[in-house]
Amino acid sequence: MKLGRVSAVVAIAAATLIGSAASPAMAATWTRTADYQRWTGLNALERGQGVATDGTHFYYAGPGGMVKATVANDSEVASSVAPIPWGLSGTYGSDHIGDVEYYGGYVIAPIEDGDGYQHPLLALYNASDLSYTGRYVQLPLAQMPGGVPWVAVDAAAGLVYTSPWDQDAAKGTNKLVAYSLNDLLSLPAGSTLPVVRTVTLSQPLSRIQGAAMWQGKLYASVDDSAKSVYSIDVSTGQVAYGFHQDVESGDEVQGIAAWDFGPSGGQLHIVNVGSGWKSIFLYLQHYTMSG
Repeated sequence: MKLGRVSAVVAIAAATLIGSAASPAMAATWTRTADYQRWTGLNALERGQGVATDGTHFYYAGPGGMVKATVANDSEVASSVAPIPWGLSGTYGSDHIGDVEYYGGYVIAPIEDGDGYQHPLLALYNASDLSYTGRYVQLPLAQMPGGVPWVAVDAAAGLVYTSPWDQDAAKGTNKLVAYSLNDLLSLPAGSTLPVVRTVTLSQPLSRIQGAAMWQGKLYASVDDSAKSVYSIDVSTGQVAYGFHQDVESGDEVQGIAAWDFGPSGGQLHIVNVGSGWKSIFLYLQHYTMSG
């Protein structure tokens, strides 16, 4: 969610790399790799909220814009310092992009408005140059109180997922909301995206900052006290603990991207926001599946 919601977080993102990831409760073992990206200044501001990948590029969103960069060497291909157009900011008060997703040549951006959170939107950007396509949909406010912190695409099922931001302040959120991917890509601009179904979670999760599909399950980056990653069976809503991220307790975890290697495994890529003096940096950590 917005950096301003966490008192320890400042405008540019950071994270600390310590220890090694643990994964006590899943058949697959996720291990943090030794390599990572680190940015500061404007580069951090453009990347501090969300991340997605097409396998060749990373697509980032932050309070200072959006960036497309190569996976191989972090070479910047495109950027936008003001990605939210006046048509959205002027009409709805839109001012914040959360954890983005990539699909079919588009970057799909969840967009919120101020502190009122009355106009949750999904907007489409051209992945080639991050230009706004002019296409967006509204999400039903009754299903999305508190904004829209993330979006994930289940391409195999033709679905798009979001979740409300902690509809129960004490417990978090207990559901996913599913929409048609075809509706998202084809409805006229400004349409309200119809809900296909909701999925009740087996346990509520508080502070889901980002999510991405990997091999049929949704992996959620959760800013709880343990800085956890959970997997969610989108058919049943069954939640399973995955691992804790290698950050300090005061840091904030943000968006997550998944890269599916097929039978050989894959990677999760997670943005982390630090606290204290480390707030001058932003890190993207990588976790590889084995076993």
